[in-house]
Amino acid sequence: MQFKYPELLWGLLLLIIPILIHLFQLRRFKKTPFTNVKFLKQVVSESRKSSTLKKWLLLISRMMILAALV
Repeated sequence: MQFKYPELLWGLLLLIIPILIHLFQLRRFKKTPFTNVKFLKQVVSESRKSSTLKKWLLLISRMMILAALV
């Protein structure tokens, strides 16, 4: 397979940028105020599942947008 402009394939290296952004955002910790320790485990488990799914979807969408631009 031959490409008309193979130098544009170097633009695919831009896909590293959203991966790095994603990894740096994973290191941030969010403070959540709470008053009742009883509900803490339930809140943590529910928020962990939804946040990981959202993070992966965000990463995939960023990579697809950059791939579409290239």
